[in-house]
This record gives sequence, C-alpha cells and structure tokens, in this order.
Amino acid sequence: MIVTGAGKGIGKSIAEAAARYGATLALGSRTVSESEETAQMCRDLGVQAEAWHLDVTDLESIDRFVTQTWDRFGRIDSVVNNAGYNSPKPALDYTEEEFDYISDVNFKGAFFMSTACARRMIDAGIEGSVIAISSQVGVVGGPLRSIYASAKGAVGQMTRSLAVEWAPHNITVNAVAPTFTRTPLLEQAIKNPDFAKNLEKIPMGRIAEPHEIAGAIIYMASDAARMVTGQVLVVDGGYTSV
Repeated sequence: MIVTGAGKGIGKSIAEAAARYGATLALGSRTVSESEETAQMCRDLGVQAEAWHLDVTDLESIDRFVTQTWDRFGRIDSVVNNAGYNSPKPALDYTEEEFDYISDVNFKGAFFMSTACARRMIDAGIEGSVIAISSQVGVVGGPLRSIYASAKGAVGQMTRSLAVEWAPHNITVNAVAPTFTRTPLLEQAIKNPDFAKNLEKIPMGRIAEPHEIAGAIIYMASDAARMVTGQVLVVDGGYTSV
C-alpha cells in the first residue's frame, strides 16, 4: 500500500492501521525524516515499510516514487492519496500562486498519483484499490476554504469518473471525506475560542480522531469492499446530514 502525506496526522494513522493488518507499505512525504519515523513504527509492528521523498505537485517526483515502490516490492495493490494542504482565508484574498498550490496538492497530485499506480496495476493484471482523501467541505462547502473545498469536490468527481473507467480492470476507486480531525495543525486551531462554533455543527459534538478516518480507509482497501466503487464515504459525525 502506498500512503502519501504519511509523516504525520491522518497519513501516519492510516499507515499504522494498515501495518496492524499486515500490509507492506511505501510511505511518501516531502519531509522524509517524518515518513521514515512512520516507516520504522510500521516495521516495529512486523511489516515491510519504506519511506521515500514525494512531492505530489511534481509529476517527476510521483513517477520516481511509484517506480521505487514497484522496484522494491514488485507490485502495488492499493494507493491512498492522503497528502493535502489548506490555507484558510477569504476568497478575495487568495493569490494565483496560492490557488495553484492548493489545487495541485489536493487534486492534481491525487489524479496523477492515481493514474501512475493504476497504469502499473492494469499492466500487471492487479485488482487493486485507489483511495483519496476528500473532505466534508468538498461535499457541502464552507467559508474561508473556497479553493480547498473546490479541490476536494473535484476529488469526489475524479473518484466517480475513474471508478467507471477502471471498473473493467477490477480496480476500485473510492474516497473518504473526513470532518475536522485531530492533527498537529488542527490542535492549533482548536485553541481559538471561535473553533467551538464548528463543533456546534457536528451532531456528535466532537472532532474525529485520526484512527477513525484510518478505519474507513482500511475498509475501502479490503476485500470486504471489492464491490464498492465510485463512492465518497463521509466520516463527519453527522455534519453533512444537518
């Protein structure tokens, strides 16, 4: 299993959960020291794991990472497009450079990592799974997140389109759309008294924990979900149902 953005937060939790189920892991992030810590944690759980540099905004970096994974392990069964980035601010304040970067990390990177892996799967006859991380704001929108929400919404449409295109090859394509999830970055936001307003919108009254998102990913990658494709599974404590 490939996991992008594996150095911390949700990506690290996905890698740990996959390792506990015995998965062999290729972990990518821009900060190799962080993904190497995750890889060592997985090795300590008894599985093979490697960490390499990966910049999902760079197509050459994606191709190099996929080649390293294939050369090391001889196959790719699952890819989890977890790498993401957001810079919340009013829509009128964004620059073109910010637009491009947020879009590239969240959508372009997920698209080209998916196609790079699917090409290998198809050529080798592997019935694999492609999984992306979307967001609750990719489903219902939200203030101060116009570019991020648009990119995550595009991830949902990408998921549906690729699912249909690759179904004849028995490759499933799905996405998981989390609510606010406890990560190092969110821990800073939680300290702001205004953050409590977000919890009021979640019927369950709390943010998600990384392992709760990881559980949805493990399901999507498992044999139990072989007939599930083209779906965006929202893990949001009821946020999008209100």
